[in-house]
Amino acid sequence: MYLAENLKTLRKSKDMTQEEIAEIIGVSPQSVSKWERGDTFPDITLLPTLANLYNTSIDSLIGMEKINDDKALSNAFLEGQRFLRDDDNAKAAEVFEKALKIYPNDESLMLELALVYAIDGETEKLSKAEALCQRIISGKPTNTVQATARAVQCYIHLKSGDKEKAVETAQSLPHEAVCRSTVLDKIEKNPSTDEINKYLSTITFRDNAEHDTLVIDFGIDMIPMVEECDLLEKITDARKNAGKDKKGREKIPPVRIRDNTELAPTQVRLRYYTDYLLNKQFTDNTACTEELITILQNL
Repeated sequence: MYLAENLKTLRKSKDMTQEEIAEIIGVSPQSVSKWERGDTFPDITLLPTLANLYNTSIDSLIGMEKINDDKALSNAFLEGQRFLRDDDNAKAAEVFEKALKIYPNDESLMLELALVYAIDGETEKLSKAEALCQRIISGKPTNTVQATARAVQCYIHLKSGDKEKAVETAQSLPHEAVCRSTVLDKIEKNPSTDEINKYLSTITFRDNAEHDTLVIDFGIDMIPMVEECDLLEKITDARKNAGKDKKGREKIPPVRIRDNTELAPTQVRLRYYTDYLLNKQFTDNTACTEELITILQNL
C-alpha cells in the first residue's frame, strides 16, 4: 500500500499541517500522524473525503497505478526466485505471500507459492499448497498452468502418503513431457522426500535446456532494429560481468532471441521461466535495447 506515503506527500503539497487536516475531516491529529507513518489506515468511509480534500481519486490515493505496475509483479517473482535459488524457502514464501495479497488472482503467483509450500513438506503447508492448486484449476488457467498445477498436486499427494491419489491425478495430465508419462514414471519409483523435492524444484526452475534459457520474443520487425544496437554483444557482456551465484551458476542464463508472429509488430517480451519481465511496445531500437539490458543486469 502506498497510502501512507501519498497522504504525507499530498498534505505537504497543500502546505497544511496534520492538525489542520485532522480538524477538517473530524479526527485527531494523532490519527493523521499514524496514517502517514503507516501504523494505521483511515476508515474506508474517509477515503472519499481525503480524495476530495486532496483533489485526487481514491485509486491515486491508494496508489493503484503502482500496485498494478507489471514491473512490481515481475520484481516479486525475481525476489522470490532468488531466495529459492539460495534454498531460503521461508523468505521465498514471505515474498510470494505478500505479493499474492496485492495480486490475489495471479495464477503464476499462486503456483509459485504452492511449489514453495510443497517443497517445505509440513502437513499444514501441503494442505495450503493443495488449496492453491485447486484454486488455480477451478479458475480458467491456460493448459500449461493447469497441467503444472496438477503435476504439483501429484507430488503433494505423494508426500502426504497417498500414492493412489497421486497416480489418479497423474492420469488426468496430458501426455506430454512434464506431465503424464514423466510424473507416473517418477511416482512408480517410490521416490524419497529429497527426490520429490528435486522434482518440485525442476518444476519451479524448469531445469532443462529450454527453460534454463531466457527467451526474448520480438515482433517480426523488431529484430533488425535491435541488431543495429548490437544487442547480442551487449547481452554477452552483461552475462560476463554478472558472474555466478553462490552455487556457481551463471546469474544471467543463456539468452535466446526469436521472432514471434503472435506478437504485435512492435512488441517485445522477455520470458523468465513462465513469467514476463518485459511485455511492451517499442518503436525505438535504442530504448528497447537499453531496457532489456537493464532488466538482465538486475536479475
